[in-house]
Amino acid sequence: MPDTKTPQPQPPPTERRHRSDSTDRPTGLHDWRGHTREGVEWGLHDWRGHTREGVEWEIHRGDANSVLKAFHPDTFDCVVTSPPYYWQRDYRVAGQIGQEKTIDGFVKSIADTMEQVRRVLMPDGLLFLNLGDTYYSAKGQPKGTDKKSAARRFGLRAVDASGLGVPRKTIIGIPWRVALEMIERGWILRSPIVWTRTGAIPEPTAKDRPWRTYEMIFMFSKSPRYYFSRGALSRDEDIWTISARRRSNGGLHSAAFPEQLVQRCIDIGCRESGRVLDPFAGTGTTIRVALKSGRSAVGIDLSEEFCDFMVNELRGL
Repeated sequence: MPDTKTPQPQPPPTERRHRSDSTDRPTGLHDWRGHTREGVEWGLHDWRGHTREGVEWEIHRGDANSVLKAFHPDTFDCVVTSPPYYWQRDYRVAGQIGQEKTIDGFVKSIADTMEQVRRVLMPDGLLFLNLGDTYYSAKGQPKGTDKKSAARRFGLRAVDASGLGVPRKTIIGIPWRVALEMIERGWILRSPIVWTRTGAIPEPTAKDRPWRTYEMIFMFSKSPRYYFSRGALSRDEDIWTISARRRSNGGLHSAAFPEQLVQRCIDIGCRESGRVLDPFAGTGTTIRVALKSGRSAVGIDLSEEFCDFMVNELRGL
């Protein structure tokens, strides 16, 4: 039921911390509060709960950069996330990342958020960042429909208009542009990992180049020494062959990454008692996988529709 309590004064964001055991009024832009075993308690700003085994979770709705500023530093043991790709999807949410007019604008948006991620990551924590690339077409507004995803249809995209600053038909190199900017800002890039996507959707319109069958997973650390479980690599080292088939989410999010990929990242970079964060949670793959492994998890997303989907699923764990 709606929360009708009189709002209480809040300390500055730097003095607040989102914790599932906190009795403070929830913070953030638009979050929810709830419990998976004991019914649902609605709050103005967040929804928190726990699985049947008592593993805690939190979902926060809002701009990741802004929500993260309300967290205390050195809070999370591992971050596994896949931000929106550059002009690949339209999630129909004001303020979404991925529709910047310039390449540098997109790179800055991701790097700015990752600065906040670095602040809240434990000194011995790891970040696994999945980024895809984009081609520059410069051929005007797309026409027709896209069988892959309705969310891939826009008006005139920056990558369809002239003047983006790179040659027409080139792949832009977005993942490495972001990675290099993050290194400049103090991140340690310990390993670029190639995710070979078996079962990836074909690209029948790409008649003069190979189809794309891989994406990048960047493993960043905050400090030179960090938690790392080599055994969880399963002898795959820096090339991971994992099916691109995703768990069904009713067609809500066609770009969600597979649970097996998230599981490997968590097994490699997070202690069994660790806390996991996904600042671009989407439909909650990282959150579900972390909880099923016995690790508490926090998800942030700008889309109310995605947050509703996550919360409804988490209530059943």
